[in-house]
Amino acid sequence: MRFKGNIILLMLLFRIFRIEAKPDIVNNQDTVFLTIPTAEQRFASKNLSLLINKFNIDIAKDNMLQAKLWFNPNINYGTTLYNSESHKYFDDFYPTSSYSDENFQIQQLLTLGGRYRATWKLAEVGIKEARYQLEDLIRNLKYELYTDMSDLYYNQQLIKIYREEESDIKHMLEVTKELNMHGDAPGNEITQLQAELQDAVALEITSLKSIMNDEQDLKILLRYPGNTHFVVNELAMPPSDINQLPTFSAAIDSAEKNRPDLKLSFAEEEYANKNLKLQRASGMPDFTLGAVVVGTNSSSSAGYTGIFGSMDIPIFNRNQWNIQAAKHQINQAIINDTLTLNTVRNQVSGAYYAMIRANNELNKIDEKFGKNYENELDEMMKNAVFNYERRNINLIMLLSIINTYVDGKTNLLNLYVKYYNTVKKLNLTTATELDKH
Repeated sequence: MRFKGNIILLMLLFRIFRIEAKPDIVNNQDTVFLTIPTAEQRFASKNLSLLINKFNIDIAKDNMLQAKLWFNPNINYGTTLYNSESHKYFDDFYPTSSYSDENFQIQQLLTLGGRYRATWKLAEVGIKEARYQLEDLIRNLKYELYTDMSDLYYNQQLIKIYREEESDIKHMLEVTKELNMHGDAPGNEITQLQAELQDAVALEITSLKSIMNDEQDLKILLRYPGNTHFVVNELAMPPSDINQLPTFSAAIDSAEKNRPDLKLSFAEEEYANKNLKLQRASGMPDFTLGAVVVGTNSSSSAGYTGIFGSMDIPIFNRNQWNIQAAKHQINQAIINDTLTLNTVRNQVSGAYYAMIRANNELNKIDEKFGKNYENELDEMMKNAVFNYERRNINLIMLLSIINTYVDGKTNLLNLYVKYYNTVKKLNLTTATELDKH
C-alpha cells in the first residue's frame, strides 16, 4: 500500500525508527523457546481443558459403581399414638386385652427381569464414552497447538525477511541521499525507496499482529502467564521423500482403528442396545419382599410374625413406549455410525492428497532450482546492493530484485509451513502420528 502526504510520511518514518529502536522482545517479557516435544509435554500436564475433562472419566466410573449398589432395605416401626383406655399418648399397652401395640416391618425392593444388571452395564458404556470424548479433545487441541506453533514460526520468519529487506532499503536510502547530494541520483528515487520501506514495515506490523494472536492461543493451551513471549526456532519437518510417507490405505486403516470420534459413535450404538435391554427389563415390575413382627404382652397370645410380598400388576404400563423409543435410538445410532465412518474416510482422503500435493510442490523447488536456491536468493540480493551502490543498475532494477528476493523467500517459507501443516492435518484425521515427527 502506498501512503501519500508529507504528514503521513513523517509519521510512518517515525514509527519505523521507533520499531527499529525496540528490541525484539520487550524487557518485561519472559522468553520461552518452544519445540514440539516440550510443548507436547507441557500441554499434557498443564492444559486446563484436559484437566477439566479428565474428571468426566472419574464421574462416569462413580456413576457405574453407584449403579451397582443394591437398594437399601426399609424398616418400619409402628405404635399407638393415643391410647383410648389409658387416655395417654404413646402408651402402647391396653389393659383390657393385655395387648401391647407394637409392630416392626422390614422390606427389601428386588428388581426382576435383569434390570439391576442392565442398569450398571449401561453405566459402564458411559466410561467408554467419557474416555473417547477426552481422546477426541486431546486430538483436536494438539492439532491446534501444532498449527499455532507453525503459524508463529511462519510469522517470526517473515519478520526476519522483512527486517532484512528494511535494512537493505535503509542502506540504499543513505547511498541514494549521498548520490543525490552530488547530483548523481534524482530526488524521486529517495521517495520511491521510502515508500518501499513503508510497505515492508506495514507487512512486518501485520505479522506482529498475527504473532500476538498465536501467542495468546498458546498461552491458553500451555498455561503460560500473560507476559510470556514465545520463540519457535524450527519445525520438526516430516520426511519429504514420498517413499517414507504412509500409503493411502494405511492412513484409512489407521483412522478406522484409532479415531476417537468414530469409537464414540460405535459406543453410542452400544449404549442404545444396552438401553433397550434396560427398558425391556424395566417393563417387569419390581417385587418387594418383607417381614413383619407384631408384639404383645398377653400371656394368651404370642404375637404375630409373618412375611409379605408385593408387586404392581403390569396391565396398563409395561414400559412399552420407552422400549419403542429405545429401538428407534438403535436405528438412529446405526445411521450415525455410517455417517461418521463416511465423514472420517472423506476427511482422511482430503488430508492425504493435500499432503501429497504440498510434498510435490516442495520437491519441485529442489528439482527446478536446486538445493541451493535459498542461498542463491541471498547472493542475488547481496549483488544487487553492491551493483546499485556503484550505479551498475538503476532503481527500477533494484526494486525488482528486492521484490523477487522477498517473494522467493516467502514462497519457500510458505511451502515449508504448508507441507508441515498438511502432515499434521493428516495426523489429526487418522488420530495417529503417521509421520513420527
